[in-house]
Amino acid sequence: MAIEDGVAAILAHQTQGRDLPADAGARLIEYRRRRRVLTALLDEQVVTVLDALASDGIRPLVLKGAHLAHTIYPSPELRPRADTDLLVTEDDRDRVPAALARVGYERLPHIRGTVILGQCHYTKTDRVGVVHALDVHWRVAAPLVFANVLPFETLRPAAVSIPALGSNAFGPSRAHALVLACIHLTAHHRRNPILVWLFDIRLLAESLEPPEQAAFVDTAAACGVTRICAKVLEDATHYFDHPALATLARRVAVRGAGQSEPSARLLTVTRPVDELLLDLKTPASWRTRMTLVREHLWPDADYMRASGARGWLPLAYAGRIVRGARKWLQREP
Repeated sequence: MAIEDGVAAILAHQTQGRDLPADAGARLIEYRRRRRVLTALLDEQVVTVLDALASDGIRPLVLKGAHLAHTIYPSPELRPRADTDLLVTEDDRDRVPAALARVGYERLPHIRGTVILGQCHYTKTDRVGVVHALDVHWRVAAPLVFANVLPFETLRPAAVSIPALGSNAFGPSRAHALVLACIHLTAHHRRNPILVWLFDIRLLAESLEPPEQAAFVDTAAACGVTRICAKVLEDATHYFDHPALATLARRVAVRGAGQSEPSARLLTVTRPVDELLLDLKTPASWRTRMTLVREHLWPDADYMRASGARGWLPLAYAGRIVRGARKWLQREP
């Protein structure tokens, strides 16, 4: 369970294998040792990627796991990650593929577009056979309700350096990182978050000094995500007993009381189609909304073929729409 929930290395760190059956303790210690090696390989690639992007004048922010591993955890291998997330400006988005190709990264086929995802996926297999996954974002979360929330230009002035990842490595401030962590959980994993994501919330909340706590509350209010942040902090208190969680949950809830926040509707949606309908109600232009629908229904041909489409593509698109309709109308457990 600890491995599946991303907290096995933390458990090994806190127990050192003691108070456990010998085989379980040994397995935890070995797991952490392997994570230490893998983390070193992942970090080496992050440095390579950031240097390659910087040589083209692209200076992204490091987000999520890679950022948190080096800023709030006692040792980076304690925060496992399956990929590395970077945030770039929309102006830099189209220059990223060429820079990454020079250091061996290939862009994965996926639903491409300017609206639907807000990110692109890349992969590379290194000299020892480790696969490195890279997600390059130009907005912090996929739902359009977050399209203008914490853009690069807002995050960059308060960014902090990450020396372990090289001279070109910068990530969000801790106050911004806590808002981002709450948004990430709500946008993509609100039903069954794994424990390590809630542990991130706990460590971030614990780490904030009083001025940073105020900055967190102010940021959540300015972004219209106070109810989301309060809910995620409250969820974390079900597992962790640090007083900062309850205190911040209370403060951010009070700050947002009586405010209309469209993002809060994500807390109650039960079907994928409800999320799409919420996106279509955002203040985005009609052109943006229609582009979103088109990118859902008619992804590019490369993605369709990579997804197993055979024969006449119009027939494959029709089948996708029929199958997708059933999935989109199905209620989440």
